[in-house]
Amino acid sequence: MVRPSKARKMDRLPAPVIYIPAGWTKGSSPVVEVAIEDFEIMRLVDGRGYHLQEAAEKIGVSRSTAGRMLERVRREIALGIEKQVPFSIDAGQDLLLEPYLKPKGAGGFPLAEKKGHCLAVACQNVHPDSPVERIFGRSPAFVLIQGDGTDPVQLDNPGFGVKRNAAGFAVEFLKQHGVNRVVAGRFGPEALELLAKSKIQVLISGGLSLGQTLAYIKESQE
Repeated sequence: MVRPSKARKMDRLPAPVIYIPAGWTKGSSPVVEVAIEDFEIMRLVDGRGYHLQEAAEKIGVSRSTAGRMLERVRREIALGIEKQVPFSIDAGQDLLLEPYLKPKGAGGFPLAEKKGHCLAVACQNVHPDSPVERIFGRSPAFVLIQGDGTDPVQLDNPGFGVKRNAAGFAVEFLKQHGVNRVVAGRFGPEALELLAKSKIQVLISGGLSLGQTLAYIKESQE
């Protein structure tokens, strides 16, 4: 019997990144994927000086689980440096965030963006309870929220259903609509590269609904 995934607690939506060493070229070696929840444990323990028990409590796992996560991420990064390959810090396959906020109002949207900004959320419709899609490039649609207070709109993703370069189609679509922030459950290395070049900020919303995601973003702006 497969054990259910345990939700991780984060103060705000995490942002995935990719680090590429000088001289690396595509096809020379695979990217090392580091789960962002594992990296969070290492950041707290090695970077911020937390005791392992404190770090475990902060993200909502047991001490033994945190220890395994820390051992795993240290090994992956050490081997990656040794092999001189890029690091992709992204959501693990079982990442679920535990929302500490609820959308305000029955069916209403909290203000999520500043004036002049455009946020895109990988989601099939504009209902607050609609789940955020896990894979960025393969999302059936994006919900766009403008900073001018207009109602959210749902637009079909041209990358959905294509055999190749789904991330490329999706990124170009977002650029055409003036998007400067995008949220999905997971982003591959290619998507992260293309989004960075397009100056579009990336956020992860693992296991959350559209309304919960917007509540997280609103809280981080205040």
